[in-house]
Amino acid sequence: MRHFSSSLSGIFAVSVLSAAVSSAIHAQTPALQEIEEVIVRAHPLSAEGLAQPVAVLSGETLNRVVSPSLAETLRDIPGVHSSSFGQAVGRPVIRGLGGPRVKVMEDRIDSLDVSVSSPDHMTMVEPFTAESIEVLKGPSTLLYGSGAIGGVVDVHTGR
Repeated sequence: MRHFSSSLSGIFAVSVLSAAVSSAIHAQTPALQEIEEVIVRAHPLSAEGLAQPVAVLSGETLNRVVSPSLAETLRDIPGVHSSSFGQAVGRPVIRGLGGPRVKVMEDRIDSLDVSVSSPDHMTMVEPFTAESIEVLKGPSTLLYGSGAIGGVVDVHTGR
């Protein structure tokens, strides 16, 4: 019986000691840690996300080539030509794709004009008000939807 009582007192001593150690460790750790909120935003035109060629007309280059038609303004960019139906009327054709396959935007907002339906209509985007014009070609233009399979022309006005 003595052996049972000494082992019982040993177990009791070990459990009291472990309870004291665990409460001391628990008192040292903070209850809750605040984690700083992280907001991640992507931009479709960021340099890291581009997997296609981009041509930008701005400054003196844009002033030198600007014309009444958006397509004629872009005529010096490789892979871009005009589907003109007359003077000052034309829509950009990028790598052979034109009409509804090329998205024309102004300040990253779709222009939604009728030039898609007929080649004798002019785009509603005015090249003379542009500070810069970006032409995107390649597979990443699909980020802009199925209407941009041929490319994207984005006219930045700075408004």
